[in-house]
Amino acid sequence: MGYGKDLQEFLLKQCHVKMVIDNQVKRSFASADVNTIIALFSAPDDPIDWTSDKTAKFIMFKVPFESVLSAVVFDEIEEIREQKNMPEYKVYPIRQELLLIDGCEADEEDERGAWGVGQRVKDGITENIIDVVKDKKSSGILIKSAKYIGNKWGGKYLRAPDIYWTILEKGKGKLVRLGDIAEVRRGFTTGSNEFFYLDEEKIKQWGIEEEFLKPVIKSPRECKRILIDPKDLKYKIFMCHKDKKDLKGTAALEYINWGESQGFHERPSCAGRVRWWDVGERKTPRLNFNYLISSTAKTLFSVDGCYASDNFQEIRSDKEMDLSVCVVLNSTVFQLWVNMAGRSNFGGGLLKIQTYELADLICINPSAISFRDIQLLNASSWDVLAPSTDRHALDAIVFDALGLTQTERDAVYEAVIKLVEARLKKAGSV
Repeated sequence: MGYGKDLQEFLLKQCHVKMVIDNQVKRSFASADVNTIIALFSAPDDPIDWTSDKTAKFIMFKVPFESVLSAVVFDEIEEIREQKNMPEYKVYPIRQELLLIDGCEADEEDERGAWGVGQRVKDGITENIIDVVKDKKSSGILIKSAKYIGNKWGGKYLRAPDIYWTILEKGKGKLVRLGDIAEVRRGFTTGSNEFFYLDEEKIKQWGIEEEFLKPVIKSPRECKRILIDPKDLKYKIFMCHKDKKDLKGTAALEYINWGESQGFHERPSCAGRVRWWDVGERKTPRLNFNYLISSTAKTLFSVDGCYASDNFQEIRSDKEMDLSVCVVLNSTVFQLWVNMAGRSNFGGGLLKIQTYELADLICINPSAISFRDIQLLNASSWDVLAPSTDRHALDAIVFDALGLTQTERDAVYEAVIKLVEARLKKAGSV
């Protein structure tokens, strides 16, 4: 957890972070295996309090760098004192003091409530203050005493569209951290998928007893719908918690012995278990979120619960809230948060959300909505790049709770489509 937080804290306290530059249409460095940015900061200097009056500028270029290689462009950027959205680039200036506070862990809420947004003007710069708990006595005391836990600079300050700030403003008192209302946990890491995941043919071949086989979602490609019927799934997971002495005469024991003849028991994840064939006991989750995302993040729902592979994150909330959580996490508003926070470090522009990152994402509080039409989740078209009538119906529930106007609702769709298309297009650029 917290990759890069120490570097962020060092830069904020010891340097002037002048510019953080990204390009939404073309990779900055063709040879890099992961997405990269360009950062411009001063040499470190211990005695200077860099947070007091220095401003950092986050710049997202909308055209290839070679199209804007001009001193005139950067002279314009130097003069910018508030958020500005130009055809070639957008700029988000923010004081380093606020960057530091925004990345600190806080124990109390200010008058805006959880996940609010405010503004202030200082030295002619209009700044949004987000996710910040202000100390009642002195922000200086807060900065010195609070623990820095890191911040998603890229999502908030480089990729965030204007509608993001509108949602934060209108969502005052209605937005929560997902990890505060649900447990988020990675699906099964088996250590040997070819042993633990069995299709119908393999099950018949071995005749493994039904008590040791449970329905499992192995891949997002199996699921076109949000509503999952375990009977329709292709695979079952071998789930045996018994010792060999208690399995005498069973097909399960024969299968385990065969697995050992193949060396599966020597693989690292398997070898570390008391019984290498036992992936452990856990309750079946009713909600599973796909770990790698192409265009659309899906949170799958199963009435009676269903296990999932490590291609998913399990989400466990109060049972009576599960349907509402499902709606919230499948909404286009949540797709916006996912695309701002995820890492697109994989081939084809795939987006990855780690377990702790998903838990840290904010969403509308499920208690703010009401949903009972489970058949809506049986629809098969949920692609955010081509919003269907079913998606519009689901989104309307969240939009209504946030009080978004029609123009603002259209802006949400437009923002998500732009983020997804830019990510997929950028992956193929050099």
